[in-house]
Amino acid sequence: MTQIDYGLRIGLMNGLEEVTKMAERLAPGDQLKLVEHLAHKLQRQTSAKKPADLYGAWKGKFPEDIDVFQEIRGIRDEWKKKFDID
Repeated sequence: MTQIDYGLRIGLMNGLEEVTKMAERLAPGDQLKLVEHLAHKLQRQTSAKKPADLYGAWKGKFPEDIDVFQEIRGIRDEWKKKFDID
């Protein structure tokens, strides 16, 4: 860990400690409101993320002349043999 990383970590720890001490001075009802507020905010932030666009993500990863349907049929045939499905 570099001195810069260490310094940032200490700064974050001090900030977290300071906020924790401030929260502990709140009345229990206000502490609960704070937790609810933070939980709701985090839930909105995590649920608001859009899924990654995967269009073209596999481009160039497979030969251009591959017959996907033939490959799928081959896999299904192997499964049928393995699991004795007719």
